[in-house]
Amino acid sequence: MKKTVFLFLLLLSFVSIEAQAFSSNCYWGYCNNKITGEFGSKTSAKGAIYIPADVAKLYKGKTISTVRIGLAAMARNVKVFITKNLNGESSVVKTAGNLFNGWNNVKLSSAYTIDGDAFYIGYSYNGDNKSMGRSEMYSPNACWADLGDGWKNYATDQNYEALALTIQAQISGEDMPKDLWLYADRNVIVKKGTPCKFEFGVINLSPRVAHKLKVSYTIDNVEEKVVEFKTVMGANVEKTFTINYPGFNKDGAHTVKFNLISVDDEADAYAGNNIDYTNVKVKGSVPKQRFVVEEGTGLWCGYCPRGIVAFRHMAEKYPETFIGIAVHKSDDLETNTYSYMKFNGYPSCYVNRNLRNSTSPEAGTLEVMHNKAVAIPPHVGVEVTASFTDNTKKVIDAKASTTFFADEQGLKYKISYVLIENGIKGYKQANYYSGGSRGKMGGFENLPGYASIDMDHVARMNYSYYGVDGSIPRSVKADETIEYAARLEVPGNVQNVDNLYLVALLLNSKGEIENAAETKVEPYTPTSITENSTLLVPEFTFANGTLNVNGFAGKVFIYNIYGVEVPNHAIPSGVYIIKCVDGGKTFVKKMVLK
Repeated sequence: MKKTVFLFLLLLSFVSIEAQAFSSNCYWGYCNNKITGEFGSKTSAKGAIYIPADVAKLYKGKTISTVRIGLAAMARNVKVFITKNLNGESSVVKTAGNLFNGWNNVKLSSAYTIDGDAFYIGYSYNGDNKSMGRSEMYSPNACWADLGDGWKNYATDQNYEALALTIQAQISGEDMPKDLWLYADRNVIVKKGTPCKFEFGVINLSPRVAHKLKVSYTIDNVEEKVVEFKTVMGANVEKTFTINYPGFNKDGAHTVKFNLISVDDEADAYAGNNIDYTNVKVKGSVPKQRFVVEEGTGLWCGYCPRGIVAFRHMAEKYPETFIGIAVHKSDDLETNTYSYMKFNGYPSCYVNRNLRNSTSPEAGTLEVMHNKAVAIPPHVGVEVTASFTDNTKKVIDAKASTTFFADEQGLKYKISYVLIENGIKGYKQANYYSGGSRGKMGGFENLPGYASIDMDHVARMNYSYYGVDGSIPRSVKADETIEYAARLEVPGNVQNVDNLYLVALLLNSKGEIENAAETKVEPYTPTSITENSTLLVPEFTFANGTLNVNGFAGKVFIYNIYGVEVPNHAIPSGVYIIKCVDGGKTFVKKMVLK
């Protein structure tokens, strides 16, 4: 009997201890798990997010023991802090040392207890890289930074409207609130007279599972409609939801307001992150989102006919939106201008230069990825024109045009030109599909082990792998067309200049392809783009520290490489970005003053 009572009391004590010790946690911040670029362009800086009092009261008594820092590049001498005054003494400081590109969990030496007062979470760093990471999400509290001139809120600064820094706090405690965060794309474009979709995302900032969401939406504050979504969302799970809409019959601009009304039939714990807006622009024609595939291949690679067949299929079926670039390695068609791009195997490829995800170049796989990508209208359109400067066909005049559909600040986009050649003759491709033992492969099963075929989509020259600094201004206006012109030499390895095509890539701050365009290089004619003075930047020159703008009727702005406007007198030596505005067009050119 005594033994039974003892065991019962022992079991009861275990249950009691477990109940007292039970604690759950979640990661709280203003970003999701995607680090989409860097902010500040500094190798030494400080960044922070602000937690207002209404959020701090919600988590009063809970603790922060770990801070997640998302870096755009490796950083040295990282120090993580929590403080109530950015210019005062910190409540918690943890020296983390060197941290790497991506997410880093920094465990604090002692936990910070949230007392209900507002506070900041941030970090400082220095080193050789521009390391401060950012997301594609926005909050007025999410981008405080000291870039060498004191702390500023760059999120609310109209010159920046900076996106959220990638900082998250792990909050732990009992009876955690059920807090979900609704967010939406800031700007979208839809085609007039066509059904469209409104998308929004939800992140569960709570350790408690959510099963049902009620979300309302209004267009221009006219009529509120409520939609119910059944789901399963655990801690820090992020999901995208879609509302189908019949479309708009007129060109114009509209504002869609989303509101998270309830979670599992109860009000969300924190109303401050339940509402977001999408600006919808309706146009008669919508720019194309192109799908760029850079494939690692080689004449020696017996499995590489797989990529050749896939490129043929995609180019024939989707000529308006598919752009294929065959990057040859270790053969006679290789160009060292693509040496920065590495492949883990052959054939393999990257879609829109997402170097984190290598893909097998199979027709079926690429088609599925293509259709998903091009179904989303871009927020910036890209077009390109190209023609030879004369009948020798040794130089190309190129012009890339980009049109943004909303005012944007703090841009770090660049144009990169790639020259490709089709119909290259005289080479044999290794072919492991010969004889059909490995199944059908677009006719290669009927060709010999080394097949004499014309080589298409071959990269002949990448004129600037990382893009040209200053080719896109840091700030643009809605519907403003930016034209970047360049004169490009045709490399000597080209076999037939009449089979050349030029690709213009628009690279974002992460080096990925935001959008692109491709065109055939046209023959020289008296009406080619070099003869049309309204299309190319005027031929300005520097003299005695001044930019000569005589004969140009528009406005001219001069910027240094940091985006700061420079007055047109006593200009010191250096690299400058010349921005010319003539009517509805903007031209950009990089110039060097020696």
